[in-house]
Amino acid sequence: MSVFSFALRNSKTTLGLLACMALPAQAQSVAQIKKPKLVLVLVIDQFRADLIRRFEPRFLPAVSGGKKLGGFRYLLEKGAYFPFAEYGLIQNMTCPGHATILSGAYAYQNGIAINDWTDGKTGKSIYCVQDDKEPLVGPGLKGDRSGISPRNFHGSTFGDELKNSGYASKVVTIALKDRAAVLLGGYRNDLALWYDIGTHSWITSHYYRPDGTLPAWVTDLNETIAKDVAKDKTLTWTLSEGGGERSLADNALMSKRKSLASMGQDFPHHADKDTVNALMFPYSTELTANAAIAALESMKLGTGKDPDVLAVSFSNHDFASHNFGPNSREVEELTVVEDREIGRLFTEVEQKIGMENVIVVLTADHGSPPNPDWLKSQKVDAGRVDEEKLQLMAETYLSATFGKPIRGSWIYATGDFNFYFNYNTLNDKKLELDKVAQSLTQYFRKSIPTLEGIADAYCGADVRNNTLPPSLFQKLIRQTYIPGRSGDVVLIPKPYYIVPGATTTHLSAYAYDRTVPLLIAGPQIKQGVYATKVEVIDIAPTLSFFTGTLPPSGSEGRILSEAIGDVK
Repeated sequence: MSVFSFALRNSKTTLGLLACMALPAQAQSVAQIKKPKLVLVLVIDQFRADLIRRFEPRFLPAVSGGKKLGGFRYLLEKGAYFPFAEYGLIQNMTCPGHATILSGAYAYQNGIAINDWTDGKTGKSIYCVQDDKEPLVGPGLKGDRSGISPRNFHGSTFGDELKNSGYASKVVTIALKDRAAVLLGGYRNDLALWYDIGTHSWITSHYYRPDGTLPAWVTDLNETIAKDVAKDKTLTWTLSEGGGERSLADNALMSKRKSLASMGQDFPHHADKDTVNALMFPYSTELTANAAIAALESMKLGTGKDPDVLAVSFSNHDFASHNFGPNSREVEELTVVEDREIGRLFTEVEQKIGMENVIVVLTADHGSPPNPDWLKSQKVDAGRVDEEKLQLMAETYLSATFGKPIRGSWIYATGDFNFYFNYNTLNDKKLELDKVAQSLTQYFRKSIPTLEGIADAYCGADVRNNTLPPSLFQKLIRQTYIPGRSGDVVLIPKPYYIVPGATTTHLSAYAYDRTVPLLIAGPQIKQGVYATKVEVIDIAPTLSFFTGTLPPSGSEGRILSEAIGDVK
């Protein structure tokens, strides 16, 4: 009798024996997965996918002096590098980017499609982390400012799931921008910190500190900053040695913003530490790293029995790039500073925990295009789209088609190519939203030959009726669109066309906006450069794999198995 025949005739006995034989192997495999003591997530705001390879010659050594660790080169030599990780969003900006990273979910699930949206009933602008029920907590704050919390976010994050699984994990998120800190953390993080330039201090909200006080270590941090500002409030940013080969030397076309007049259009730049311009300086990179190191020490992250999470976003890269552009020498210099400060953070982690006990992830929330004025001077089809003109066109068309509004206007607001209707006007006219939105969408589509910089248009009815623009746009719109938060009508710009204002900005689905670097390092990560197609939503389930927790509620990414070694 063959083994196969015996197994068929004695299936119950055989299955039982096989199950018993399999148990030791399964247990051994699970034991091989080394659970980290700390998960360190680093985000650089508006960090284009090409910056690491452009400026790699200027980075510090991975290890120097036997004890001092570098930043980017440490990750390149010790970890897995995916040069082109992608966001599946039709518009890429800070709020949806940070909401995606540790939720593993796109906007249609996590609720964050855009930085700000307009309420069609009231006309009020709503900020992605605004919550007036959770006032700010910090020294010298005025009471007329909006509160902050994650309540506009839907679902869970990686940190939330650690706590949902019963682990005694601590989760801390830090960024100059409130929206970056809040959306990286989700609902259950122990503390979200962000920087208030008006009081030059780290603050939070009642959501995280119901008693209305800051932790003692944050108060100490703020006192140190206050003493530093009182001692010398002036900043000077000078060029470092070397570099410049892959940056534009002349900023004449890079920025003509009046706000930069006081700091100087070219190096050396000057600013006071308590001004908005200081947020572009290396000083702010150092402030962020100092806060991260203080959290590491004071909260004893990575020293407990369960994995802790420290997520840090370097927001000032975004401020500098908006003002000077991603091809500027300022962005190159700031990238070199980020390398140094991340290395300083790594060195502290090595001394206190040991990098062999840490999983590090580094990525960005979005990229950006070069300055369109400069591109145009280089014979590239690029430019700026006049949104005020488009809103006026929409008002004129809707009034001609459906009659003038009885009160107010047809359009409450236009922002980042999103058009928000005045629902009071629709009610007055007894018109359905879909009918008016489809009519305006068709008008814009027919007008495209005469509209500079516009590629297509869509509305909510297009999402429901599957009449969206084709191919990639269709997929990205479906993963982004949220009724009531996305615009009632949305325009898609042509490549390299942006709105007026900044030297550059980011709000499209093109590769320069949606593609970012992804580096992950840890004891069971296989070092190398990977040409695999990956998405940012892959980060959360990969971290969940190592910590033995469920992926976040909306997670739809995959585990980056090609970069995992020593687990069979």
